[in-house]
Amino acid sequence: MGRDDYSSAIGGSLRLKGSTGGVSKPKKKKKSSKPKDDSKTDAESKKLDTETPASDVAESSKSAAEALPPPPKYTKTEAERKFEEARKKKLDQVLLKEALKSHKEKVEGFNKYLANLSEHHDMPRIGPG
Repeated sequence: MGRDDYSSAIGGSLRLKGSTGGVSKPKKKKKSSKPKDDSKTDAESKKLDTETPASDVAESSKSAAEALPPPPKYTKTEAERKFEEARKKKLDQVLLKEALKSHKEKVEGFNKYLANLSEHHDMPRIGPG
């Protein structure tokens, strides 16, 4: 009963499954060694913009749109689609059935249901009477 009993115990904080771990240091940004010469690129881009006719720009934008496929959307499987259709159909039927009854008819139906319940649901009489 000394220190030998606890020699196999693992120390440190609790680590949870799926977590990335403890606190991490923010990464430092690397400095680029190339000097930037923005004045040339701005002047060149302005020159290209003035030289390019409007029709070429429209054609290039159309071809770029055709070249890039639309981002993939989540598509449901056939079973999921059938389930959704069945759920909507059932909901429509329930709403249609409920919409045909007025409040008074609903109350009468509920009262008939309560009258048909067996007697063991009633509260017993307590006291004289």
